[in-house]
Amino acid sequence: MSDTNRYKVGRLAAVLIAVLGLASLAVLTRRSGENPAEAAPSSPTDTTGIVPFLMEQQWLIRMKLALAEEAEMAPQIRTVGRVVPVPSKRAIVAPPIGGIIQSTTMPHIGQRVERGQSLAMLAQTPTAAEAAQLQLETMRVDAERRRLAQAEIEARARRDEAHRDAERARRLYERKAYSQRALEQDELEAKATEAQLAAIQEQLKALEQRPAASAATYQVQAPIAGIIVKVSKASGEQVAPGEAIVEIMALDTVWVEAPIFEKDLGRISSRSDAVFTTAAFPDKEFQGRLININAVVDEQTRAATAIFEVSNRSGELRAGMQANVRLDAGARTSVVLVPKEAVVDNEGQKIVYVLRSGEEFERRNVILGDEYGHRVAILSGVKPGERVVTQGAYQLKLQELRPAGAGGHTHEV
Repeated sequence: MSDTNRYKVGRLAAVLIAVLGLASLAVLTRRSGENPAEAAPSSPTDTTGIVPFLMEQQWLIRMKLALAEEAEMAPQIRTVGRVVPVPSKRAIVAPPIGGIIQSTTMPHIGQRVERGQSLAMLAQTPTAAEAAQLQLETMRVDAERRRLAQAEIEARARRDEAHRDAERARRLYERKAYSQRALEQDELEAKATEAQLAAIQEQLKALEQRPAASAATYQVQAPIAGIIVKVSKASGEQVAPGEAIVEIMALDTVWVEAPIFEKDLGRISSRSDAVFTTAAFPDKEFQGRLININAVVDEQTRAATAIFEVSNRSGELRAGMQANVRLDAGARTSVVLVPKEAVVDNEGQKIVYVLRSGEEFERRNVILGDEYGHRVAILSGVKPGERVVTQGAYQLKLQELRPAGAGGHTHEV
């Protein structure tokens, strides 16, 4: 083979080797792009904090955003209390005497009553001492009645005799056989005996009209206006002196009692008002005015009880309800507020997702401050004016945990 032919063969071999090398590189590159998870397994710690999320995906989960707002807010003290009736607006009705309830119907739970309204009628049943006293009184009355009856007979006899003497004196006077002075004395005596008889008859009448002590009744009345919350007795039952019949509460104004720990007492002022929610109305905030803090700190809990007065004209608050209370404690400072649903837990670290562009979000580690209703203060991690994800934050977290490129252009969430 000539030198020219060997040169041509060598050039052809070099071209073939180059083509095969390029083809092998293309195959490796294609395989690497098709399955990056095999080349570089990802984990949550390998993420950059930038999460792509397509607009179609946002529409599918109805993603919502909220603006991080700067506001002047006071530090908060949080505690759990309970709703109680105002002592002056709670009455346990217990009659001072014993007896049997004669009322055919008794008030029922939930019934509204007015002050002075009749609640029950008692037929008084005397105690042993009262029965003995009653017997003595009856004996005394009977003896007095017998004495007055005898006195009436004697007084009537004296009256009749005095009238006869006066009549006889009048006839003698007409015959000029009796002096005028003697006639006047006889007539005066007749009038006196008439008056004595009338007085005795009045006393007898009073004794006869006197009611028997055994038939005495006692009307139980409502001492305050309010709602019946408890009925302890029924018609026909025996009631001992001082035994409760019903309980009445007026709940147009209530108190909230809440423990304040010793370490927080110095942060509360007389102007510290309470804002609280209840399990029955978690989305509604009630306002309470501080009226007193107990002067004694409980030795076990190291807390003093604070009392807040709350208007309850709507009737939504009921005695015994639990109240989740928060109090302003200190001067107002500037804080950044975001909705609480924007905060997600990530292995013990609190995070939020901040919008970077239309289809790109950034994970931020945040430090939380106090809660203010449905919002929470962010001490670091978010700036005022940034938009954070509220509805859809959890889906973003799931998206971030996926291997890189696994989402692609898809509608999956």
